[in-house]
Amino acid sequence: MAANHMILVPGHAVWSGRGDPYNSLTWFLKPFQVNEPAFLIAHLQAGIELAAADRDSLLILSGGPTELLAGPRSEARGYLELADRADFWGHSEVRDRCALEECALDSFLNLLFGLCRFQEVAGLWPSRITVAGWGFKARRFAELHRAALRWELPFESLAVNDPPELEIAAHREAATRLQWAVDPYGRHAPLSEKRAERDHFHRVPPYSLTCPELADLLRHSGPQRFTGPLPWDR
Repeated sequence: MAANHMILVPGHAVWSGRGDPYNSLTWFLKPFQVNEPAFLIAHLQAGIELAAADRDSLLILSGGPTELLAGPRSEARGYLELADRADFWGHSEVRDRCALEECALDSFLNLLFGLCRFQEVAGLWPSRITVAGWGFKARRFAELHRAALRWELPFESLAVNDPPELEIAAHREAATRLQWAVDPYGRHAPLSEKRAERDHFHRVPPYSLTCPELADLLRHSGPQRFTGPLPWDR
C-alpha cells in the first residue's frame, strides 16, 4: 500500500456491536462516559473524512480489549463495526485503507502501536501524522507523546470535540499531563497501574518482532528520553 499519512483515531470505549450505537446502553462505559457515545462516533467519522480527503493516508483505529465485561472484544474492533454499519459515512473506499490496532491500553500506546501497525500494513513509516479525537487531550498527543517519540515531522492533533462535562475532564486531564511529563513512556506508577487495570487478558503486543526497528524503544522504561536511533530521525 502506497501511504505516507497516518490518520489515528484513538479508542476510548468498547461498543457491544448490538443495538443503536448512539445509545449508551450498547457500550461498555465508565460512569463518566455515559453521555459520550455520540462524541466518540464523531471522532471516528472525522478520521474517516480525513482519510477520504487524502488517498495517500492509512486510517488506524487503535484500542485494545480494555473492558472485562466486553471479553476480548477491542475498542478498535467496535469502532470498525460502527464504521461498517454507517457504510463509512459515504466513503466506503476508505474501508480498504483502514487497519486495526488492538493492543493499545492508553494514549501513548495508541500513538506508538499505531505507528507499528502503519509500518506493518504500508511497509514503510509515515511522514505525517494526524490524530482525531478529544480536544482536551490534544496537547497530550501534540506535546508530550510526540516529544517522547522524538517525532519532528508534520503532526496535527485535531480537536474534534469535547465532552459535556468539559471542566471536570480538563481538570482531570491537567493532572494526567503532569504524570506523562515525568513518565513519558508510562512505565511507572500511576500510569503503569492504569495500563495494568485495563490489561484484563494479558495480551503480549507483537510489535518488537514485527517492527524490530522499534524494539529498543518498545522496551524503554524511561523516565529519561529515549536516545537510540528511530526510523523517522531526520
